[in-house]
Amino acid sequence: MSRPLFTRLAAILLLILFVCSQVISQNWLANLRLDTTEDQTYTLSPGTKSVLADLRQPIELRLYLSREALTEDPVMRGFTQRVSDLLSVYARDSNGHIRLRILDTKPFSAREEEAINAGLTPIPGPRPDDAAAFLGVVLKSPYGRNVVIPLLDPADAASLEFQMTRAVVKLKGSRPTRVALLTSLPWLFASGPEHGGLRPVAQIAALLMQETDFSFLRSDFQTIPTGTDVLIIAQPEPLTEAQQFVLDQYVLSGGKLLLMLDPASTIARDGGGGQQQGTQALGRLVQAWGFSVQGDVIADRARALPVQTGLSGRAAIAPQPLIFQVPVSGLSQDQAVTRSLSQGVHLATPGEVVSLGQTGTSFTPLLTSSPDTMRLEAKRALSGISPQDIELDWQSSGQRQVLAAKVEGKWTTAFPNGDPRSSDTAAIKAAVNLGQILVFGDVDLLADSLYVDDTGAVADNARLILNSVDYLAGNTQLIELRSRTPRPRNLVEVEELRQSAQSRVLEEEQALESRLLLAETRLKEIEAKEAAKGLVTSDVADHEFAQVHEEVQEARTRLREVQEGVRSGVARVKTRLMVIPGIVVPALIVLIGLFIQFRRRRQQKRFAP
Repeated sequence: MSRPLFTRLAAILLLILFVCSQVISQNWLANLRLDTTEDQTYTLSPGTKSVLADLRQPIELRLYLSREALTEDPVMRGFTQRVSDLLSVYARDSNGHIRLRILDTKPFSAREEEAINAGLTPIPGPRPDDAAAFLGVVLKSPYGRNVVIPLLDPADAASLEFQMTRAVVKLKGSRPTRVALLTSLPWLFASGPEHGGLRPVAQIAALLMQETDFSFLRSDFQTIPTGTDVLIIAQPEPLTEAQQFVLDQYVLSGGKLLLMLDPASTIARDGGGGQQQGTQALGRLVQAWGFSVQGDVIADRARALPVQTGLSGRAAIAPQPLIFQVPVSGLSQDQAVTRSLSQGVHLATPGEVVSLGQTGTSFTPLLTSSPDTMRLEAKRALSGISPQDIELDWQSSGQRQVLAAKVEGKWTTAFPNGDPRSSDTAAIKAAVNLGQILVFGDVDLLADSLYVDDTGAVADNARLILNSVDYLAGNTQLIELRSRTPRPRNLVEVEELRQSAQSRVLEEEQALESRLLLAETRLKEIEAKEAAKGLVTSDVADHEFAQVHEEVQEARTRLREVQEGVRSGVARVKTRLMVIPGIVVPALIVLIGLFIQFRRRRQQKRFAP
């Protein structure tokens, strides 16, 4: 066969193979995907698959997006593609129940008018004269019900699947969970025009209003709203006997309870308002339910979080054992409420939750401290005690403390004589079904300042509370999905260096403080002796003053050296992390390529005729 004919046949064959591969990939391989991410970000969770498997009615899923406007922004372009891919997976895994329509919403078009009428939120352009863009979803049922996600934001990319699945569940017609809240804390809610004069202050309050049918109980309540699925009691004012009876009957009739009773609320102490101590607010009820929240505060040195403190008029950062993290290792992996939380939970001055050992009552820990703990009186914990003072008095218990628990049982009434408001003894005496109570020895975990910074939530406090509400209400499908966020990729070596340095800085600060105290004591002794002699000063006193001043300056110099060593160490690690992937790896690739090319040329010369 001649070379030109062979070349033409090979080209035709390659063209045929290319066309066939495209047809095969479009028709048979389009749904094949390989998710290689560590957290399986592009794979639907079991909760979502369960929701899709339960669909019994067709759903039209409309994605409104402004392609031309959104592709100009690299972030929005990538996020838009991710949204499209995810919704395609929803349609693929719904057994034909979800029909996906992707609608390009161009400016001044009928589609744009349709998006506005549906309630989607326009995205303003970078310039004042730019047309607004859209990226939102409308789900339609054949019975005329619609669910709208007005705007999909790249900042909420981690919760994208949760938003979509929650919308599908809502469209199915499931009744929202009815939640009532009793609290004395004004930093959770404030008076406002919405929700019957109630305005959320903390993020968790806004989320509860958004995701549930929410109501607020006044401090003088006499009844619990009919149909309440979950009652949240967070650091309430002390309940009257009549109110305790109402709560007793609610639990015995099958009502679910989420309790947060704090022996020492740091946020209330720092000006937030409300009850600072709430462990005794429920009176005889906790005894009847078989648990107790201790009045002492638990400090955890091993998991202490860094806080700003003061030392001799100078600001410093030190780990505060009264404010600490419960990491994943301290969360129960056997319970749906905590199993999927990946960022841990932040607590402040919590109390221990203990079982009273009642027959027929089960007690399951949810949050547990490290063994390196110590108890402090609530009054002392609220006095603003510094990390240095706690470290000086530290006596480790060597025991893990339960900070939150699930309590279950078929309880009997705490009021055998009936309603204390009347002589009528007609009341529920014992529960027919198994009752459930989730109890936390901390209420400060609800405060934004404990788990939210400029980058967003740094702990799973809000997810923990929402999971607890869903669990008590029996809505378990969304629990793991809500908690499914990418785990933070911390620089391990940098974090270990920071923690080690914090300990060193704290030791130096404590040494400096001790020297200052000794110096002041010595100076007072010298002044007293000189005053007794009738002298204002002497050469001995001047020498002592100079020696003390030199010691203080030396200690402060050492402290600056430690701090500078921290900064230098972190800078060296970061430099290595930039140099290795940015210079060393490319240089190695180039050298390997040159070496391979060199070997090939040598082989060609060796076998050349």
